Amino acid sequence: MPPRMPHVAPPSTVILAHEPTPRATAARVLALTLGGLLLCGAADPTGTQPATPPPAAALNVIHDPAAMLNALADHLDADPNHVALQIGPLPITQDDLAGVIRTMPPSMGNLSGPDLYHRALDVMARQKAMVLHARQEHLDQDPTLIHEGQIAFERIISDAWLKRQADAAVTEEALRARFDHDFANSPGPAEVRARIILVPTEVEADTVIQQLRAGADFIELARAHSKDPTAAKGGDLGFVTSDATTPELGAVMFSLAPGQFTAYPVATLMGYFVIRVEGRRNRQPLTFEEARPRLERELRAEAVKTSIGALLANVKVVLPAAAAKP
Repeated sequence: MPPRMPHVAPPSTVILAHEPTPRATAARVLALTLGGLLLCGAADPTGTQPATPPPAAALNVIHDPAAMLNALADHLDADPNHVALQIGPLPITQDDLAGVIRTMPPSMGNLSGPDLYHRALDVMARQKAMVLHARQEHLDQDPTLIHEGQIAFERIISDAWLKRQADAAVTEEALRARFDHDFANSPGPAEVRARIILVPTEVEADTVIQQLRAGADFIELARAHSKDPTAAKGGDLGFVTSDATTPELGAVMFSLAPGQFTAYPVATLMGYFVIRVEGRRNRQPLTFEEARPRLERELRAEAVKTSIGALLANVKVVLPAAAAKP
């Protein structure tokens, strides 16, 4: 649980450099908005500096970038309707900023809390400025844009409905039942330890196989000829499961006994492989927590398929008379 952070500054404490009064602040922001200067590409086009942004010290104890983003978004969502900045008549709320932060790539979480806050504020300020200009040009009354907006809204609510069905399917009871059925008292997945040699042509792969049949050392051949990154390790892939490799390689690896190598080159998009299997084993069975992400994905996918199937089965479809004609 990340530490609770102090409240983000209210609008009255948001100041602009060289313009310390609230009236000057409002005038400056509105001037920037109406003049279109927010679109100039500056890192902080409004020049705003919240007086008390989320403290860096409180957020920087979280080293996971994704957790950093979530912590800041949760902090802002604690008071979602609080107005962080006003662009003309359009408010920017902490909920708006939290939404921007939640869409940032995880790598952005390496920035400090104040930097993330200002970047989100910058994104929303630009958007609100463009909305103001679009309304001045009456784009909000354009029939084509209104229709596109309706389509987008329908997509949003349909996605939200489907997510609700999927969320409802992922219960602790359902997860436990699926785990007991699929994993409990079952051995872990099979693995093979394999070595590989990757060469560009089938002729080169055939030559390697002939050398192996003549008694050449696989490790030395891999170091000398393989174009795969494992060449320095003698082609050693370590222990892998069948789903951790391409279908072509996995099928061959799991058909060989320990000590055997491929009788013919294995053709792939990357080139031609020669494979030798060193050993076989079963992993330790997955624990419930280890299997949980996979179980959740499976339950959600099944719920989506079932929900859509049920809808289509119960929806009455009527073709217009003209469309019904052959």
